[in-house]
Amino acid sequence: MGGHIRSLTTVLLTVVGATFAFAPPQAHGFAEDICYTPGGAPPHNCAPLPPPCPVDDPNGPLCGLEAFVRYGYTLRQPLGGRSLVHSDSTYIIARTVGFSERDAYWIAAYDEATDLGTFVPRDADGAPVPDAAALTTADISGLVRTHFATGGFLFHFLPTMRDLRDPEPDGLRPDVDDPAHEVMLTHVRRWAMAGPGTAAPLCTGGFTNPSASGDYATGTECFADPEAAQINGTYSVQAPLAIPFTNVTGPQVISDGVLAPQFDSWVGAESWNARIGIYLHALADRISHHACTDAGTVTAPSPERPDFRIDLNKPACDQGPHAVRHEYETGVDFGALEPEDQTTEAALSMIYDELVEFARVRGTLDSQALTPTVKSALLVDGLLPALQHRNPVERLNAVTEVGCRGGIPAFPGSPVCGG
Repeated sequence: MGGHIRSLTTVLLTVVGATFAFAPPQAHGFAEDICYTPGGAPPHNCAPLPPPCPVDDPNGPLCGLEAFVRYGYTLRQPLGGRSLVHSDSTYIIARTVGFSERDAYWIAAYDEATDLGTFVPRDADGAPVPDAAALTTADISGLVRTHFATGGFLFHFLPTMRDLRDPEPDGLRPDVDDPAHEVMLTHVRRWAMAGPGTAAPLCTGGFTNPSASGDYATGTECFADPEAAQINGTYSVQAPLAIPFTNVTGPQVISDGVLAPQFDSWVGAESWNARIGIYLHALADRISHHACTDAGTVTAPSPERPDFRIDLNKPACDQGPHAVRHEYETGVDFGALEPEDQTTEAALSMIYDELVEFARVRGTLDSQALTPTVKSALLVDGLLPALQHRNPVERLNAVTEVGCRGGIPAFPGSPVCGG
């Protein structure tokens, strides 16, 4: 009976997946968990783990199908939502390590905008906050998760450059100083660290001309050796059914008619904060999608084959398990998850560490943030328990309260401290 259900579900996912040759699936890393309800009603869970589904088996076929379909429906609703990991939690962490309230907000806003294209802060009832226009990000839709043609997809799925004979990397704790393998991650980090007005490029797929060290992430210009190369990839719907995608190396598309060299003028005064937010989003998604991207590979051009190739046509990338794993990221008991699925804890830990490094570079680091007790109090005793609340209103309030206890004003649109 179980084999029949699995086979039937595989067929259904394959049929649904066939439609994505024209409309690719959502590539949610720490997807929106707070969804706004039309009519001013309280927010609802975007896609909670259904009660019958276990927290220790992301490969269950029926749960995978339900999660896949539910995400596809919910995240296409008109008011959308936001991720308490990408937005509120990132804001609270940034403020804790020493960023100003303004800088912390814009880092978090551009973190969220990397999924949505633009971020407009809304209150719990879905209405834009009173000063929403002044708090809305520039359009960065070229980085959006479903935009395969612009290379946006690759800010959310970041496989490593390796030979199939090499061991899989540890994507729960990716090495941010390994440009030879973590090409896209280290490339975006370098661009973010460099800050506005610098020559560090932001390239499609993270591919530069080879650096002095021989990596393809940290060269001085986007790959053109001596001309641009094709980037050919596949992304699993239900292996072996996959979506093919093609890009060309060169400057990353930021928005319609805007390329990476124009980023600072396009975004304006918040450019450095925006760079940090975009990088933190890529980092969190590298961790969120590690089951897939650890199995995936990137291969560089060779004399026999002049293109970059990205292989994400792996069972670990199938849309069923992918969707279920996102349901594991909020509203469940994190301690009951298998170690490889405890991505929220891993992501928040690295976001904290990286924000410490960015605060150090910016000259705003609060030295107290370097003490393990401060980090543990914020994450282990604060944000992680708060994010496990299944009820979305309780979860939103609990995350806000973590910041309030530390003297951090609520993220715009969240319940005010002491309210």
